[in-house]
Amino acid sequence: MFAVFCFASALPARAQNTDAFLTSWVKTVNANFPPKLDPAAVANLFTENAAQYHMNQGPVLTQVGREQLKQFFADFKRWSDWTLTEKSRLVQGNHAVWEGTVQGHDKETGKMVKLPIVFFLEFDDQGKVRENRVYVDFQLIGEQTGKK
Repeated sequence: MFAVFCFASALPARAQNTDAFLTSWVKTVNANFPPKLDPAAVANLFTENAAQYHMNQGPVLTQVGREQLKQFFADFKRWSDWTLTEKSRLVQGNHAVWEGTVQGHDKETGKMVKLPIVFFLEFDDQGKVRENRVYVDFQLIGEQTGKK
């Protein structure tokens, strides 16, 4: 009976850790995206062999490992600014779902873009992301900037 009690009491602590990891992840992404872009700092939020999947972009765009993630995040240099704003979150065990908006200004056109975005994240025990499944409609960027 005692072992069951200890196991059950560990579950909320893990969710609390995951909630703290998620909060830290969002803050770090916002601090290291434009205007102060640091792709390496964002990539370091992930485990060495982490995978990120962009699920609703036709063929799934995938980055595996920190180097591919760093290259992906470096492409955000086209933005003057880029900020995540939370709408809701759900945390269970080491998994989190984060829903919100992302907005920024395109450097070339100066136009502001605002997109709904959802992240499905799995964290390890050190707060690094093992897997991130991203749902965002990048087609809205072209519609909002006038660039297709």
